[in-house]
Amino acid sequence: MSPTPLFDAALDKILDELKPHTRTCAETGETFEIGEKDIEMCKLLRVPPPKTIWWARIRQKRHFMGGFDLFRRTLPDGQSVVTMFDPESFAKILPVPAWNSDAFDPMAFGFSKTSEQSFFEAWRSLSAAVPRPALIQDPSSVNSDWSTYGWAMKNCYFTYEGIFNEDLQYADFMAWTSNNADAMNNAHSEWRYETVDCKYCSRTIFSERCEACIDIAFCAACKDCSDCFGCTNLRHKKFCFLNEQLTEEEYRKRVLAIDLRDAQVVEEWRDRIAPLWTEAFRLASLVLRSENVSGDDIQDSRDTIGVLLYSCERVSYAFGCTNCKDSANITSCMNSERCTNTLKVFDSYDVKHSLHCTGCVEVEYSELLTSCEYCFGCIGLKHKRFCILNKQYTEEEYWPLVDAIKMAMLERGEYGEFFPHAASPFAFNTSGISTLYPFTKEESEKLGVRWHVFTELGNASAVSIDELPTNLKDTTDVILSKRFLCPITGRSFGFVKPELALHRLLNVALSRVHPTVRRMQRAAQYLAPRLYPRACTSCHANVVTRLSPEKTTPVLCETCYEEVVIGEKEAPVSV
Repeated sequence: MSPTPLFDAALDKILDELKPHTRTCAETGETFEIGEKDIEMCKLLRVPPPKTIWWARIRQKRHFMGGFDLFRRTLPDGQSVVTMFDPESFAKILPVPAWNSDAFDPMAFGFSKTSEQSFFEAWRSLSAAVPRPALIQDPSSVNSDWSTYGWAMKNCYFTYEGIFNEDLQYADFMAWTSNNADAMNNAHSEWRYETVDCKYCSRTIFSERCEACIDIAFCAACKDCSDCFGCTNLRHKKFCFLNEQLTEEEYRKRVLAIDLRDAQVVEEWRDRIAPLWTEAFRLASLVLRSENVSGDDIQDSRDTIGVLLYSCERVSYAFGCTNCKDSANITSCMNSERCTNTLKVFDSYDVKHSLHCTGCVEVEYSELLTSCEYCFGCIGLKHKRFCILNKQYTEEEYWPLVDAIKMAMLERGEYGEFFPHAASPFAFNTSGISTLYPFTKEESEKLGVRWHVFTELGNASAVSIDELPTNLKDTTDVILSKRFLCPITGRSFGFVKPELALHRLLNVALSRVHPTVRRMQRAAQYLAPRLYPRACTSCHANVVTRLSPEKTTPVLCETCYEEVVIGEKEAPVSV
């Protein structure tokens, strides 16, 4: 028998009457389809159909995680901590060791929801009361105190969402990498600067979408190449300059004439390369060893829709997930099954509308739970069962209360939806939204959420960026003790010793803008998890791509791309 009979009967009625149809997104105004497979997934996961388009669902969940920026804050006891939460956030915070200690008891904040309260109202009360860790990070990471959402990190500074990395600075979504700075979504690589979506590469700078390359600069979509400069879509090449084959002597002479230690030279080449990348053919979507999938950057998966998915089965509308099954509307999840509307849920089963949960079973609308079962609306619990809003119940008490809460949420049109934007402890521009999606202050105001205005302490002691030598050869360790003003944002920033050492090793100029500006620029290169229908430029077959129709870059289906690249037909390149 169902432990929640009232809710199940009401939901069955909704699902039985559900037919394929077109909906208008409640958040963006765009239309989207609810198809037969979507209905099947709703029935499997026991949720009503969504009210927003899939990428808005991903964006909404990422509003509940911190973004690129960190803040120095003083706690009520006078202790200074580095945290993800901006000074205006309602979140109470604890230093990470204190939050992980046995002395911290989140059950002390539990309470019973009144009949007059909606669940989301009760949740907001609990959310404002229970302290959160200043940073979410793996306790086993070493010398990586200024990194967030990382796992098994060592000597990493200002890194974001990475696993098994070492010696990184300002690097995001990295895996199994070392000695990288200003990089995004790279894997199995070393000695790189300003790279996006590169794998198995070494000594690579200012490049994107390259694989198994060595000693390349300003290259895009090259594979198994070495000693190449300003090239696109090359395979198994060496000593190429702007896609022109040269002798080794000719190549080295041209490259030696370009002093990338000079920041002005770097910007000149950025400007020169940008139109070449725009004009070059681009593979619409990357799908490897997969069956019946739709999306981009999908590997070893089947019956799956989304972006950046590995070893997934029967997963819909997901981003950045590994080894997940029978799930929908999930992001940054791993080793989990039958989950929906979840963010950063690991090693779990049947978790819904929750975030930062590990090793959990049948948990709903909860945050920061570890090894919990049958919990609803809880925060920060470990090894608990049958809890609601951080209050302990018996099994006999738990199910009727959950049945009543879910029934009321269903009647109000709330059940099945993630926490509303307004419940996030993060400002719009300091949250995980900023890491992937373009946004504006006006958009945050339209959604009714906060926007943080950066007012840097210490700006009076910061110096103009003009005081930073333009050429790396003129730069001394003195800059490590200075703060510089970003010419774009006015925010101050500095350099750390490992960062300067990597620049010297790669002989490349230091950046002259704030790290967050650089990260936002790379995020734009990476492209947000959003899919557009387009036509192959060559054969006009229908394709799905993350490149919006407004982009002028020509996209090709896999067959046509192989003819152009692997078949070595000339791609349009303007010098």
